[in-house]
Amino acid sequence: MLASLARKLFKPAAPTPTWTAAIPPLPLGVWPVLPADVLLEPHHKLLARIRSLAGVPADYWGRLYQPLLESFAAFVQQTPASEAHHHCGQGGMLTHSLQVMQLALEARKGKMLPPGAAAEEVNRQQHAWTFAIASAALLHDVGKPCSDQKLRLFNSHGQDTFAYWKPLDGALQAGCYRVEFVRNREYRTHELLPPLLARQLTPDTALSWLQQDFPNVFKAWLAYLSGQDETAGVLGQTVTEADRQSVADDLSGGQPIHTQQIPTAKAKPLSQRLLTGLRHLLDEQLLTLNRPGAAGFFDGDSLWLVSKRVLDELRTHLEKEGQTGIPSRNDRLMDELQQHGVLTPTPAGQAIWRATVKTGGMEQAFTLLRLPASALWADPALFPVVLEGSVTPEGEEETQPTPPPSPVGASHAGDAVEESLAGQAPTSGSPTSEPPATIEQEPSSPDKGAKRRVEAAGRPGGVSSDDPGQHFLHWLSEGLRSGKHKLNETGAFLHVVPEGLLLVSPRIFKEFAPDAWEHAQKRFTKLGLHRKAPNDSNIWLYQVRGQRKSGVVRGFLLDEPLGKLGLAYLPSPNKSLSLPEAT
Repeated sequence: MLASLARKLFKPAAPTPTWTAAIPPLPLGVWPVLPADVLLEPHHKLLARIRSLAGVPADYWGRLYQPLLESFAAFVQQTPASEAHHHCGQGGMLTHSLQVMQLALEARKGKMLPPGAAAEEVNRQQHAWTFAIASAALLHDVGKPCSDQKLRLFNSHGQDTFAYWKPLDGALQAGCYRVEFVRNREYRTHELLPPLLARQLTPDTALSWLQQDFPNVFKAWLAYLSGQDETAGVLGQTVTEADRQSVADDLSGGQPIHTQQIPTAKAKPLSQRLLTGLRHLLDEQLLTLNRPGAAGFFDGDSLWLVSKRVLDELRTHLEKEGQTGIPSRNDRLMDELQQHGVLTPTPAGQAIWRATVKTGGMEQAFTLLRLPASALWADPALFPVVLEGSVTPEGEEETQPTPPPSPVGASHAGDAVEESLAGQAPTSGSPTSEPPATIEQEPSSPDKGAKRRVEAAGRPGGVSSDDPGQHFLHWLSEGLRSGKHKLNETGAFLHVVPEGLLLVSPRIFKEFAPDAWEHAQKRFTKLGLHRKAPNDSNIWLYQVRGQRKSGVVRGFLLDEPLGKLGLAYLPSPNKSLSLPEAT
């Protein structure tokens, strides 16, 4: 039967071209488009194992398996399998998919398929089931480069073409690319795409063979790729278990399944696995943020997570991945995170914070874990949207003094931003000698500052409106005119940029009204004087670059500031700040 099918459907294979093109030096993160044989070469041992497990004649391997492997490798190139979870390095998608393929074939060897069939029928369908399981395993995550990622295209010299790959047009053929991750994507969209892409990548010979001669196998294969696990039956169970094992092996730092572990290799520490799992739950939107009933709240500096709920969900997630050694008690998990500096402890050195969260009409006390945003997202551009409300730790309102101004952007980039601005020449706010307004000549405190500013309305130099947004605008203008507000310096919350004036947020509003800064910020936003970012957000992201380190600072952008603030002069833009190229 096999020989007859081969004579009818198979044609001689075309010779594989040899890769000889020289790869020029490329910008960081830009990778060349490589042919399939080059991409598969590092996995030759794993491929040999897969071929052995498939147990098919040479002509079947050359007509069914080899074309599928080559088309898949050319399609996924060196993309990662995830952004910050399993197999997140360069080439992670291909590595993970081949591992799942091997593990699924190993599990298939002990199964008589279809279940309950006579020996003759099991023998007749043997190769069909093997190919269906192997190909489903290889293709199970093929939708990720289309839904979770975007491939920005560069020419062969590494120059940006300002275009993106269109996956449905087929694999990349030449040039270079850079992987970018899709923000605010629809969760699990990648699971809808495999049937469409499988038609593009699987040899026509194989599809016709399965559909015409083994409709029951084809139905299970198609059901798995379509996410219909019940219909997929044992095929779906086999591939799903192989997927989980590959993920668990990678996250636990266990032995790679196609190579021997070196003697000095160690498993990933528990704290790192916990942090990776938490990052995955957040990135996949399995933990909701910043609304009543949410699992956490982001204040711009720290992520506050509802302790028991999040730890329980994290443990369940890790156990479903097949990871071992996960403590069953939450206090053990907290100890692990705190000992490795992942959690921000309370002033008393405890892991649990008690705080009141206000948002969306909700005011509720929680027990929370506090994590610096930088521990979860290396790139501040990935930070979540800031909570429209507040997180107030227990007793902070009564006892905590007004914090001194921190380095520009320190809430998002820490010491890196402070050091990147160190050495910049201080710039005064204005050359004029006009005295400060009455409102700024009085000493202010966290309890009375906002009230005094409101009471200043109607005084000479004051404003007549009762709107806190207008009072903030007046305070901003007078502080710049008098030179009281620092500009373009380390620790300043105001920076001149080519596009206008950057108001570092929320620091500048906290400086204006420590007790009512959220309200002042909202009222200022209502004035409509600021310029919206390209993504329709109120907040702009600026890169801070110095001699040694770099960081990011966020804030409102006031374009045409001289006219809006009634000023005659502002200094030159701060050369350390610039918009990211993508913006």
